[in-house]
Amino acid sequence: MRRKIPSTQALLAFEAAAHRGSFTLAGQDLSVSQSAVSHQILGLEQDLDVSLFLRLPRQLVLTDAGRSLLSRVSPALDALEAAMLDLASSKGEGGTLELGVVPTFATKWLIPRMPTFLKAHPHVTLNLSTRLLPFDFSLTGLDAAIHYGRPDWPGTESEYLMGEESVVVCSPALMKKRQLRRPADVLKFTLIHQSTRPHAWRDWLQLAGIDDAQGASTGPKYELFSMIAQAVKAGLGVAVLPRFLVADEIADGTLAVPFDLSLSSDFAYYLVWPTQKASWRPLLQLREWLREQAAP
Repeated sequence: MRRKIPSTQALLAFEAAAHRGSFTLAGQDLSVSQSAVSHQILGLEQDLDVSLFLRLPRQLVLTDAGRSLLSRVSPALDALEAAMLDLASSKGEGGTLELGVVPTFATKWLIPRMPTFLKAHPHVTLNLSTRLLPFDFSLTGLDAAIHYGRPDWPGTESEYLMGEESVVVCSPALMKKRQLRRPADVLKFTLIHQSTRPHAWRDWLQLAGIDDAQGASTGPKYELFSMIAQAVKAGLGVAVLPRFLVADEIADGTLAVPFDLSLSSDFAYYLVWPTQKASWRPLLQLREWLREQAAP
């Protein structure tokens, strides 16, 4: 689609004349003649069908339309200049990559590893935003996403990062009291659920050989794994959580794993991107780095 945008020369001439109040001085700034500046601005006024300047005997004065245009053109030219300088300084290696990511995955796995990526690729800026479910890339401005699920996202390409095993976690106090001696004992406590994985408890209980568990679907639902981990630490109940997301808490003893029974999932973590971004260099760099970080 052809954009309805005047030439860059016309916009630069307009901005210079607006700041200098003179076609002659604007021409000196741009290293062109006074008549060239006047011609560019006349053409711009004809294209827009509006007067941008009051041409007084010794001065140019912006009209209301001119002031409105200047307030929009100057930031746009500044942004264009910054983009060109950024590209030139990075020699095409950099850019800003907007990444949607599952929140607890970001805080517990991705962000602690990011310094190595940024050190290897200093010209890439990686912006993170929260996404829990698939979305339309064309409506978000995101360049890629780390998605938990299956690689069946329409209009995208994807790369497998890692699978996931979940375990029951409880507070250390419950372990000390020996109140969780066998899997069925979890039903004596409040079962905390993750809102996007409502069947995690049912699946774990079935894995433990408890097929007819009454109350497996009852209990509070929290949106984020980090909330659930805090609730379990506080003694509000027990939960099924991905082991790698609570590995630090298990290691430092603030969460306990009462049973050596891991629940595997058919879902996995994938890096997903729109097909048209497949050859974009910052994305290729992120893919390579994630592949290395997620390797067993």
